[in-house]
Amino acid sequence: MRQKCNPQMSLFTKPCSKPIARELEQISKILDETPRLMEIVYDDLVREKRADTGREGMTAEQVLRSAILKQYR
Repeated sequence: MRQKCNPQMSLFTKPCSKPIARELEQISKILDETPRLMEIVYDDLVREKRADTGREGMTAEQVLRSAILKQYR
């Protein structure tokens, strides 16, 4: 069964001064402030799927963030 998110804190998060890190941090804040985006992704991922079969896939949050990273720049 797919999950919407799997919240966990990183033990190794440290500030980075590179421009890409600042941009990704802002994108992350926008995603955190807009939970409706994750709902839309989750609904799309589980539509017409059986929850009792198959392996657990990435969470909706992981899919959304991966898609954004893939399209970044």
